[in-house]
Amino acid sequence: MIKLMLLPLLSLLIFSSVASGQSAASCNQLNDLIKSTYDFKPSKLSEAQQTVKSKEMDKVWDAVKAKPKEMLPCLRQALRAPDANAWFIFDGSELLLSLDPSAESKAFEVSALNKVDLADIDTKMFVGLVTKRAVEGYDMSEAGSRWLSNPKIKYYLPQHGAQEMNAAMGALFIYGSMDEEQATPALLKVINQKDHPGRETALWLLTMQTTPNSLASLKRIDLAGFSSKAQKEVRDTLEKPSLLKPRSNPKTTREEFLKAFEGVVDGRFDDFLNLVEKVSDGEKDVVAVMKPEDLPLIRKVRRVLISAGNQHVIDYYTTFTQILMTMVWKPNLIATRDAGY
Repeated sequence: MIKLMLLPLLSLLIFSSVASGQSAASCNQLNDLIKSTYDFKPSKLSEAQQTVKSKEMDKVWDAVKAKPKEMLPCLRQALRAPDANAWFIFDGSELLLSLDPSAESKAFEVSALNKVDLADIDTKMFVGLVTKRAVEGYDMSEAGSRWLSNPKIKYYLPQHGAQEMNAAMGALFIYGSMDEEQATPALLKVINQKDHPGRETALWLLTMQTTPNSLASLKRIDLAGFSSKAQKEVRDTLEKPSLLKPRSNPKTTREEFLKAFEGVVDGRFDDFLNLVEKVSDGEKDVVAVMKPEDLPLIRKVRRVLISAGNQHVIDYYTTFTQILMTMVWKPNLIATRDAGY
């Protein structure tokens, strides 16, 4: 009787052992394919070589997509390998995310984006992926710092009339999409590196953070070494910012703004665009009817809008920055650098 009871357990152990062996074999096969495929750096290949490698990478993707349940654990294991190819870490993280859009997969992608060599990746794609994660709350400060390290970098938006996006615009999209509590210290870190080629752009971006913390931080910065234009921007931000005059008889109610803004955060833009069309200078109503407790929502709307990453949303970002500055700036913010800042 005891022996008969042991038979199911023995069968289970045998099955588990076989399954484990099959899983290990599958992972070994995938690892071999990955290592033979990802043995290159894209920027070092000719166009013809890139075409060949692209077809080889497709085979890796096809192998994982054919048996995702079996292969995804193997892919995660390969991505964690200490000797993993740098390009594979990025491309593999995109493969993982395409099949498993979980927080864990996004974390793989964030790590890859913060490390990938900008010479190896399409810059338009890079900015798009970074802003997508930044607006979701992920810390993309490493990616932003490396972007700022390339002041001559640029890309084009074919869907927007081949509009050129320069390094400063790309930096605005990246840092503007980040939560200010992440972006402000990240920008200060760049600013405090006197040999960082993007520190002046970082200073410009800091003037637009428009939080009490960012304004206090501006007062602490030693402006020596910055251009006269940059120094003037900081002084103007602190002492005489461009503020909006609230409309005495608002054309839009707070409830209408709340509905429209919450829609933007949820990915619905119709109410917002209708308000823009209805009242072209609606920012004067925003500062008239919105309350201090609405500031987090207004900031989030600004982040969502700029994450679209095109020339049109820059105007929205500028307008919302002016709205935020009008709502947070007070004369008593102007204090000496020794007044506890």
